[in-house]
Amino acid sequence: MRLSKYVISVSKRHKNNHAGVKNGTWSIYYYDEDWKMQTKRINPLLILYYKLIRRHRKKMYCLNCKNSVLVLNNWYDRKIPDCPYCELEELDEKLS
Repeated sequence: MRLSKYVISVSKRHKNNHAGVKNGTWSIYYYDEDWKMQTKRINPLLILYYKLIRRHRKKMYCLNCKNSVLVLNNWYDRKIPDCPYCELEELDEKLS
């Protein structure tokens, strides 16, 4: 089983301490396997790596079934995926 993370943001979090000094820590925001949003602190050397694999949330609107779907795309993955609702309907037609 492959553990997958869908990284959606790489940012620096600032925390104020009692002296007013801001200490920043780099963190990633990602969706885990159960599609729950998580946060994780990362090493500053890994910033560029996570920025390269970061995914962008885009809404796709299917003209056939008139449904909108949230799609996660990389900068190098430009192809538009098929609608999952239309695929389910095709599978139901094949099975019946």
